[in-house]
Amino acid sequence: MKRTTFLIALSLAVMGLFTAESALAQGSAGIGIKPATIEEPAVPGEEKQYTVTVSNLADVEQTIYLFKRDIIGVRDGGVPVFANENTEKTGFELSEWIELSTEEITLGASSEQEVSFTLRVPEDASPGSHFGGVFVSVDPPRLRTVGAAVGYEVANIVSIRVAGDAVESAQLRSFSTDNYIYGSTDVAFTATIRNAGNVLVRPFGPLEVFNMFGERVALLTLNESEGGVFPGTDRDFVVSWEDEGPGFGRYNAVVSLTYGADGRKSTIFSTVSFWILPMDIIGPALGVLAVLLLATYFGVRAYIRRTLAAYGGGRRLVRRRQSRGTSTLFMVMIVMLVVTALFLIVLLLLFA
Repeated sequence: MKRTTFLIALSLAVMGLFTAESALAQGSAGIGIKPATIEEPAVPGEEKQYTVTVSNLADVEQTIYLFKRDIIGVRDGGVPVFANENTEKTGFELSEWIELSTEEITLGASSEQEVSFTLRVPEDASPGSHFGGVFVSVDPPRLRTVGAAVGYEVANIVSIRVAGDAVESAQLRSFSTDNYIYGSTDVAFTATIRNAGNVLVRPFGPLEVFNMFGERVALLTLNESEGGVFPGTDRDFVVSWEDEGPGFGRYNAVVSLTYGADGRKSTIFSTVSFWILPMDIIGPALGVLAVLLLATYFGVRAYIRRTLAAYGGGRRLVRRRQSRGTSTLFMVMIVMLVVTALFLIVLLLLFA
């Protein structure tokens, strides 16, 4: 039986993108838990009560096990990293704050049951965001410990922001395109955000693209879904720009991201440059230009030879030939440069 992609659902939950319910349904092993995420403020010493609904989505009776784990980071793409028992502490854990009312329930086919748990914030809890999850699984704890479980499990994500000296600090470590030269207006932008604070940050904002004349040709939104960056980690945000026009020349992209609580917004920004050179148009055009230049060059040379051949011998005539030949070749070079410059100007006007 295939494993479903529940990690993608967990990634969405920790970044605040979950909808009403998280569920794993694969044949007869379907289980679910809702709400999929709990995100609340708290103060040291506070005790909170929560209730989650565990669902048996299968068509047979199942025993479902509940357990808790910490989130210690976020992989590329926003997938959360859940801690194992021997994982080094980061200071952002909260699984030890959770006390489940039960660790095992039996549900009939297509039924559900509410399960409560208590969250006690320690008096010495560090300020900032703390992350964990309440998991439900069809595998007993002993099998999960020895690594023999099949692995049907989903999680409710718990994010608690402890009051105190919370530090919101995001850094735009890099802003780049995947290439420097493109053949069309199909450009991918990547912004790498570093969370140097102790609370979850959700940077988002406009990304503007300008052509070589300073005209804005595109307005995008980076991290439009407001995905979060885990404290002490980096996360890449990618947005693509596609345009029906061919585009031509040098472009600049400017990104301006804001983050932080209302009334305390901070802004980070960066720029990147890239070129669009549609070779399917420029290549044939350059070929035509090369043919024209060569035809002009050899045509002028043939004309010079015919002109010189019309004159008789003599030293004065030889000097006149040399002088005329030199000046004519110079004029040919000037004409070729002018034609090339005009050709490039026409390209700029047509495709910029």
